[in-house]
Amino acid sequence: MGVQSPDLMASAFADRFNAGDAAGFARLFADDAIFTYDGSDKAVGRRQIEGALAGFMAAGLSFRGENVTTHVAGDTALTRFRWELVDGTGAVAASGISAEVQRRGADGLWRLVIDDSGGGSRS
Repeated sequence: MGVQSPDLMASAFADRFNAGDAAGFARLFADDAIFTYDGSDKAVGRRQIEGALAGFMAAGLSFRGENVTTHVAGDTALTRFRWELVDGTGAVAASGISAEVQRRGADGLWRLVIDDSGGGSRS
């Protein structure tokens, strides 16, 4: 799984998260990808990323997000998403601006290589 264009990743991310599809979510990442929520703890590789995100999904939160910027150079893209995790009452439980590096694979699909979910808003 991947996306046709790096600016489509935010909506694919939300779709997989809100479907509770941790395995499908993990396939949006390259095999050797890194995910961090807080900038220090890291999940490396699809299996760890799937486990890390399954916890957020199990908490009953939903994801809202939109692409903020996309910069493409060849087969590499730098993107930022504005996102919110929302609880069952509609209250925002967490929010931020992420910073991601995406890479286009040999199949032409884009996958996340580095996803720092607070990297675009953390000083």
